[in-house]
Amino acid sequence: MTADKQMNPPAASPVRGARTAKGAATRRRLIVAAEQAFAERGYGMTRVADIVRLAGVSQGNFYRHFRDKDDILWTVLDRLYEELQRDTRDPHGGHVLPTRDDLVARNTVFFRGYARNRHLLRVTREAAARAESLAFRELWLQMRGRFIHRTARWLQWLENSGSIQLDTSPQLLAEALGSLTEQLAYVQIGLPEHAPGEAAIVALGRTCGGIWYDAIFLGGAPVARRGG
Repeated sequence: MTADKQMNPPAASPVRGARTAKGAATRRRLIVAAEQAFAERGYGMTRVADIVRLAGVSQGNFYRHFRDKDDILWTVLDRLYEELQRDTRDPHGGHVLPTRDDLVARNTVFFRGYARNRHLLRVTREAAARAESLAFRELWLQMRGRFIHRTARWLQWLENSGSIQLDTSPQLLAEALGSLTEQLAYVQIGLPEHAPGEAAIVALGRTCGGIWYDAIFLGGAPVARRGG
């Protein structure tokens, strides 16, 4: 699976499409209600009963569209991860050497997107960590893998083009950089009682983007700097 392809849920957790306009409207109401319930109550405290109450539909209607609360949470989060991936995509398709400012800007965009959806994105960590949610954990890892695979392919291109010489695998470096960004977002944006202001988000982007640049183009022994 490549990072830019739409990820399909596993066969054990099917997402059913609505067959009528009324069904589509009900499905949308359930998704909006789920976003609210998970954001307000967290993963562990949210029940299907809470979602249907907020949506104003019956539990029977819920199960016509979703298998369980993990299924609807996947649907909610899939949209958020697609949005984050789209917003942070390299406008040059990953085939132009970025400056430090480019990486700072891209990380800042990610942190802004995380801040807009911080409660729901925090829920992903809760859900993935719960022992009874092994299926959801796999889904979360696949969603997260979109970013990691995209970065790994970009690092591989940089190395193949002679722009850098890595002393580790592109996949491992991508994992390390992605984990750094993810953990900073979770601790600095997701966990606090109040969302950080723009100045704090810009500072996060500047710090994280700078670390990315140094790890790739200084720690990665840029070819252009050899012998300099």
